Amino acid sequence: MKLLSHSVPPFAFAASRGLLAMVALLLWLGLYRGFFARSRDGIPGDTPWRTVRHMLVLGTTNGWLANVLTITAVRYVDSAMMAMIQASVPLIVVVLAHLLFADERFRVGQFIGVLVGFVGIVLIVGPLAVYGGRGSLIGVVAMLMVAVCFAGGTVYGRFAAASGDPVTLACGQQAFGAAIAAGVSLVWEPQSAWQQPLQVWELLAVVGVLCSALPTALYLRLLGRGPSVPAALVAYLQPIWATVLGRAVLGERVGAAALLGTAFVIAGIVVSTRRT
Repeated sequence: MKLLSHSVPPFAFAASRGLLAMVALLLWLGLYRGFFARSRDGIPGDTPWRTVRHMLVLGTTNGWLANVLTITAVRYVDSAMMAMIQASVPLIVVVLAHLLFADERFRVGQFIGVLVGFVGIVLIVGPLAVYGGRGSLIGVVAMLMVAVCFAGGTVYGRFAAASGDPVTLACGQQAFGAAIAAGVSLVWEPQSAWQQPLQVWELLAVVGVLCSALPTALYLRLLGRGPSVPAALVAYLQPIWATVLGRAVLGERVGAAALLGTAFVIAGIVVSTRRT
């Protein structure tokens, strides 16, 4: 997204990402239904209107709106600060789940675990990188809104994924997100936004398939099988993978603070997800 931020306008980016993710999910659904179809007897289903409503809501919270805000934020805020703000998603989910779900009432131990994981994120990213990062108020506010969008989408996704096929729901989410973003792009953004070189489309394909289609389907399946707070804790695992891949691919050195932060993150997940 950092590479794409200055090449593709926000709404064209959101539309392209959603469109490519939708195509990937449609291909998977075709193969799945053709070769691996299973009986779904006994699984409750939604009415068509409710299914469309789920797709529209998730296509906004986790689709075009989140994508537009994120691609806007990367232009103004350092990646370290973005990671910190993104890591606040589980904290927001804890509050929303307490208010909306009877089986996810606030537990002190759970909240402590979330806070411990957040401390781990601070250690991984680095206090100097966070508090000394270059960024404007626009970028910070945009990422805060992204965190709120993902938290709301996580809570709503648990409600929606429990009564439908996660892959179909993910495909519809991407389709609605792409359609709304494309409509706005065609009205407000220049036509040249869609005339990109092959290299840009290759990067968009990576973002659309590996960073949208696959994780969206898996995440909705996860939400359909368990509480929303443990599912939201995957946000804490992203900086860990970034640290590992940064070392393996880019040769970045991993400091003691990052290793300690990883331990805090794992401890926070264990504390937050255990039943007692």
